[in-house]
Amino acid sequence: MDLNQLETWSNELVIAARTLSQHLRSDGTASTLNPVINKVMLGEADRARQSILTIAARLQTLLVQPAEFLLHLASQNQLLACLKWLGEFQVLACIPLSGSIPAKEVADLAGVPETQLCRVVRMTATAGFLHEHRPGHIAHTVLSAPFVTNLGFLDATMFLAETVAPTALQMVSSTQRNKNSESTNDSAYSITFNTPQPFQMACVERTRLQRQWSAYQRCVGDMDDSITELLSRLNWRSLGSATIVDVCAHSTETAIALADMHPALHLIVQMVEPALNIDCTVDVGKVEDFDGRVTVQRRMLAAVQVVKDAAVYILRLTTPSPPLPARILAELRAHLGVLRANISATLILAPPMLPEPGAVDPNIEGLARLHDLSRLQLINECGLELDKLIEIINSVHDSRGRLAVANKLRSRSGVTVALAVRYQAYTDDLTVTESALI
Repeated sequence: MDLNQLETWSNELVIAARTLSQHLRSDGTASTLNPVINKVMLGEADRARQSILTIAARLQTLLVQPAEFLLHLASQNQLLACLKWLGEFQVLACIPLSGSIPAKEVADLAGVPETQLCRVVRMTATAGFLHEHRPGHIAHTVLSAPFVTNLGFLDATMFLAETVAPTALQMVSSTQRNKNSESTNDSAYSITFNTPQPFQMACVERTRLQRQWSAYQRCVGDMDDSITELLSRLNWRSLGSATIVDVCAHSTETAIALADMHPALHLIVQMVEPALNIDCTVDVGKVEDFDGRVTVQRRMLAAVQVVKDAAVYILRLTTPSPPLPARILAELRAHLGVLRANISATLILAPPMLPEPGAVDPNIEGLARLHDLSRLQLINECGLELDKLIEIINSVHDSRGRLAVANKLRSRSGVTVALAVRYQAYTDDLTVTESALI
């Protein structure tokens, strides 16, 4: 055990806890059990909360013994089983959001045995999810109540229990079948559900699965938030009244945020067509609020870019989709012509990326590894590393020049990377055409 590390993290934990406590008292929310759920904390207070969780995880990793590690896994396994049970029998909706209710009444409403209901609740209560207000009476907690008021949490839970967990356990079988094969049909998902249908197509055809997958992505840290944060740091004012194209978008959210922050910009949102399994959303009301500065188009995957005069093309690619490297290559080729015609134009490429081992905070890297293994198990697709991405970019060329990386951008967390890509003639120096955007 590293005693210096233990002392450092312990001191940091005390500082973060003190900071959070001070903010709660100054905001008049000191009695709030879970401020994040009630959304009353912003800025420094929320960063202190996140810091506490991060340091606590580091301390647990430093101190945990093998038996305790296994005990934690066993507890998480049972908690997931209990949450699936509660969701399947719609128990949570039978409990009032305030006050308590007799367990027998809940059991009768849900059609489940009272004794089993109490056993399940007592297990989830160890994690702060539901509690017995008094013996035989069940009540919501600040952690469980949002699973009733925001059904996305419940959808994500059911996807985790019904799809992610069983699929992950078939990774062994998938590896055994695919050792000597290039086929992607035998994914862990296809083995789990004994189907030749890829996960992507299952999402297209099954509305419930698509809804659950979208909810799960949002809950476990879809990368859109990091990309939006990264994009917000660019010098958009330097572009004046330029046109920005959000390519392969699945919502208008980013374009609306940029249009709101920078009134001179004109945004074109190119929604993915066909929609695949992506939860495509167009906020018509908000788009209309910008008096034509935000417009929405439909665009086929890898179709030649028809907007010729944009200053910036933002290309974000989510999964599941066609294999990521092939899709990136196809999209880069689709934009080669417009970048060649306007050498001052920039394409900002921000696909899901894997950080280098140990290069970012363990919690952040853990999230990236979680997404990587989920892609592997669901669609037999590996995560993309920076070197491979640059190799793909450099391979796109024509007789006069090629695409090249002009700059690299990182989110504050360090895990999200975006590359600024421009066209470089074989006789030119790329730095000559660099703009003030980055």
